[in-house]
Amino acid sequence: MLLIDKIAYENRLLDLSPGIKGCLYLFLLISCFLSPPTVQVLISLIIGGTTIFVTKVKASRYFKWLLVPVPFLLISILTILFSVSSQSKGFIFEIPVFDHFLGITEASLYLGTRLFFRSASCVICTYFFILTVPFHQILLIMKKARFPALLIELTMLMYRFIFIFIDELLIIKRAQDMRFGFRGLRNSYQSLGVLIKILFFQTFDRFNKMILSLEMKFFDGDFPL
Repeated sequence: MLLIDKIAYENRLLDLSPGIKGCLYLFLLISCFLSPPTVQVLISLIIGGTTIFVTKVKASRYFKWLLVPVPFLLISILTILFSVSSQSKGFIFEIPVFDHFLGITEASLYLGTRLFFRSASCVICTYFFILTVPFHQILLIMKKARFPALLIELTMLMYRFIFIFIDELLIIKRAQDMRFGFRGLRNSYQSLGVLIKILFFQTFDRFNKMILSLEMKFFDGDFPL
């Protein structure tokens, strides 16, 4: 079981209706999209503190998890902040690059700031939902929300294959570590290539075994929920 799943199955809101948690998550997302940065910061602080208390996760670990989407967020913000122009007029900060100027305008700074606070607050609300709603409750929410059955089944299969992928990865990685496969840069590259190759074939093998087991149980293409 993944650590996130373990936390979701042991949090203090486990017995709360998944429909209520789903509606709360949707309300928080809408609020984060429509509210000004001050309200977004307030929502982030409240939901972040609530998540730490409800899930009994250490604050240091929670903040490390928040750093995971930071590189993607920074790339998005930088592409909005900086613009290129043949004139320096309108820039509050510019860098000459050949015959043009690379800089930040007031409009781009305002838009980038709004994007940062909006994205950060949405991420914090999403963490709250993920860490307090176990996967089987997410499937129930999708079913009650009338999501297509095919989408629900694909979500369930993708979730299942995450565990298969991680399990195979750990087995191969452990075997390579016992043979000092990652000692030295050259050995590390070779071992990484072998790991990817074996992982690809092993995952397909596990998939074929799963299909065979479903056929032995007279699987008719529908996963009852």
